[in-house]
Amino acid sequence: MDYSTDLLKRISELAEQLTPAPEIAVLLDIDEVTFLDDIITTGHEARRAYLKGFAKTANEIRKRNLDLAAAGSPAADEALRSYLRRMMTEL
Repeated sequence: MDYSTDLLKRISELAEQLTPAPEIAVLLDIDEVTFLDDIITTGHEARRAYLKGFAKTANEIRKRNLDLAAAGSPAADEALRSYLRRMMTEL
């Protein structure tokens, strides 16, 4: 499927709002099967747009957890340890 610049922007915006992929397809009137295939395909423009939006919000959450952990929040500290374990696993 060809994605316009505007459609890629909307995909990114909805992913930033943590909208599940099937819902993005419905909201943007994209064939769900095609969209899901596109976002699991490494290097696909739809995947990059989806991950960019998702990553932006995930990064904001991590930054808030860093602040909360520094202030002594045990839950934030545990979340950060989970992030670190994931990062080390990905290496």
